[in-house]
Amino acid sequence: MNPQFNNYMAPADSESGGSITSEPAEDTFELLNEEEVEKPETLDISDVKEPKDDDDEDEKDEEVDELKELEDELKPPTEEDLLEIVSPARRKEILAKYPKLFKDFPYLEKAYYRDQQFTEILPTVQDARLAVEKARILDNTEREVMDGNITSILRAARSESQEAFNKIADNYLPALRAVDQQAYYHVLGNVVKDTIITMAREGKNLGDNGAPLLAAANILNQFVFGSQTFTPPQQLARQVNPNEQAREQQLNQQEQQRFYQQFETVKDELQTKADNVLKSTIDGHIDPNGTMSDYVKSHATKEAFENLEVLISKDTRFRSLLDKLWEKAFQSNFDKETTAKIKSAYLSKAKTLLPSVIKKARNDALRGRAARVEKDEPLIPRRNPTEQSAAPSKGGKIRKASDIPRGMSTLDVLMKD
Repeated sequence: MNPQFNNYMAPADSESGGSITSEPAEDTFELLNEEEVEKPETLDISDVKEPKDDDDEDEKDEEVDELKELEDELKPPTEEDLLEIVSPARRKEILAKYPKLFKDFPYLEKAYYRDQQFTEILPTVQDARLAVEKARILDNTEREVMDGNITSILRAARSESQEAFNKIADNYLPALRAVDQQAYYHVLGNVVKDTIITMAREGKNLGDNGAPLLAAANILNQFVFGSQTFTPPQQLARQVNPNEQAREQQLNQQEQQRFYQQFETVKDELQTKADNVLKSTIDGHIDPNGTMSDYVKSHATKEAFENLEVLISKDTRFRSLLDKLWEKAFQSNFDKETTAKIKSAYLSKAKTLLPSVIKKARNDALRGRAARVEKDEPLIPRRNPTEQSAAPSKGGKIRKASDIPRGMSTLDVLMKD
């Protein structure tokens, strides 16, 4: 019989021959039916190095602060570095010197080819910045045009070149006619209607003398529109009822609020899951030798996690990548595939930083523990009690300093004499 099941069976009754009761069996079934407790998810950071036991303070002071090095790596390059033109090395040349480079660091191979493609389109960083700025302006212009507003375009053209603005004015109606004749005649019709309104208003202001002008306005309306009934200028775009427009805006706001709440829910859920994985990983590697107290271990884990968050937030390139992943999640209505990619990218980035972050937090915790132990030690070491009770030499009399037993207090010396 398997010994692990012994605890669930009743002992045999020596007098009655013994029988197995039903209660322990029920307990067994209840335990078997319980869901297995899932172990917390952790990251595999096999390259975490254990701290070396070294009591030499000089060597500790000379130890490189890897966390500080990581912070320095996250600093952006200077303008001079970005503008410096460096001839790229061929892939064959790189592998000849470092055969396992791309195998050990797959990201470098992708970055190598990505840089080649970027350089073909945008040779310098300045060109890239200019392209981004133009794209931003184009996006704003597109948004305004789709809203029916071309004022900023005309204003920008006139401020840049008056001659260019004049050409736009000259070519506007012909271009409109070439694209859409109905829209062209609609614009001309509204111009004529404005003229008729002005003529009629002026004829009324002239009183009896304005009769010819009123008649001319009527003739113009009849000539252009083929009717004696005047129709005020109209808009070609569909007119929205103010109440309907307000309701539409309210629905849009509600939809945006719902979408934002969904985003917050997904973001919080992903952050919680990722944080749990990172905290479990740190907790599992922060004290491999079991030398820390629960309080010290908890404090070291918290310090490592906070330092990790700071480093991730400082990496602007990674934040840009994360923003792109969130954009795809928005477009896909936060489906599992896109949100899983966000979590995976976040954990992958954290994995590259965890070894140094854990090592620094561990070293800080162990140094703090050593400092506290040293601080608690008395200035005069305590001696063994048997040494304090040792009898002085020469018949118990204390004649000189050498006769005083080690560890004997001043009071004991005076009482001895």
